[in-house]
Amino acid sequence: MNRGQRIILALTACMMMLMCLTGCWNRRELNAISVVLAMGIDWVDDQYQLTVQVSDPSQMSMNRSVGQRSPSIVFTEKAPTIFEALRKITTKASRRMYLSHMRIVIINEEIANRGIRMPLDFLFRDHEVRPDFYMAVAKGCDAKDVLAMVTPMEVLPAMDLYKSLSVSEHAWAPTSAVNVVDLMQMVTKDGVEPVLTGITLIGNREKGMKIDNVKQPRAYSEYKYTGIGVLLDDRIVGWLNEQDSKGYSYITNNVDSTVGHVKCPDSKENFVIEVYSSHADITPSIRNGKPKITVVLRSEANIGEYQCKADLADEKVFSQLQEQARMEQKMTLENGIKQVQHKYGSDIYGFGEAFHRKYPKLWQSWKKRWPEIFKNELEVDVIVKSELHKTGKILNSIAKQP
Repeated sequence: MNRGQRIILALTACMMMLMCLTGCWNRRELNAISVVLAMGIDWVDDQYQLTVQVSDPSQMSMNRSVGQRSPSIVFTEKAPTIFEALRKITTKASRRMYLSHMRIVIINEEIANRGIRMPLDFLFRDHEVRPDFYMAVAKGCDAKDVLAMVTPMEVLPAMDLYKSLSVSEHAWAPTSAVNVVDLMQMVTKDGVEPVLTGITLIGNREKGMKIDNVKQPRAYSEYKYTGIGVLLDDRIVGWLNEQDSKGYSYITNNVDSTVGHVKCPDSKENFVIEVYSSHADITPSIRNGKPKITVVLRSEANIGEYQCKADLADEKVFSQLQEQARMEQKMTLENGIKQVQHKYGSDIYGFGEAFHRKYPKLWQSWKKRWPEIFKNELEVDVIVKSELHKTGKILNSIAKQP
């Protein structure tokens, strides 16, 4: 190989190595951005009021001086559009807002009543926003107030809100952690309507926004996730109570674990079941030319608390308790469906989507009329096949122990 060939070979090898190297098409210096962890959107004076909660990097160190500065900073601005309000915040902040690490977005009821399509349009259109955060509706308060509250469990309030919603969904069925991607799909898909969990503030809100809120065992103010909001198209039309919210979670297979009390067969006392496995099957059918849905719920549960007088060692008593638990679950599902069907007319359960999959041709004639069909013509049959298993480390109540 002569010298020229060696040079060509070396240049070719260098070019191939360069092709394997990657580079950034864009970059942001950390000292030039503020990482937004939570966003609140309110409708105030016919404008969008945007609130962002950002972390203070100087307070994230283990050696920070506790109590001197807040670990989070809240900025608020108003504008005719959300994007304008976001950029307008730069008149108050020395760093540009960076949205890629948002954990939760909260809107107030006025926004939910007007429609959530505009906020969703901005959140999905902006290339910096990663659609992996939760959304909730502020009930009886503004999103701005929720983000300004000093929370007790986490240094960053946004992380407290995010983790609490996630844990509550897995341990307490009446709440639903709605991911923004799932929400967008429900808004745009035929045969299913979206829902959003509500959040409210309890106690002295003004004191809850000060650092003193976490300097005693009982906080002056605290937040609470409460109820599931029913949306029709993209507007909220009402709220489900605790039991109806639990029924929704059962039907949509969002129950990982939950607890509930059941009346004793022989007294006015209660026993508590802890559901640790649950699955609902939705089967559409046509009866006399009208749609029918059969919901079959299968669940497994333990007895978590027992106040009944009957002896748990008796197999007949245990069977009665199991039947009573089935009746309670059946009533929860039926009452929830009836409430949503006849009061709100919003198919949050996805029954229409089930018909779309099984009867695609028939669905085309039903699609535009589905809200009316769901409200006035759809028959729903609920079947519960739940099983009770363990009774815990003791059998009967403490008073009955030998």
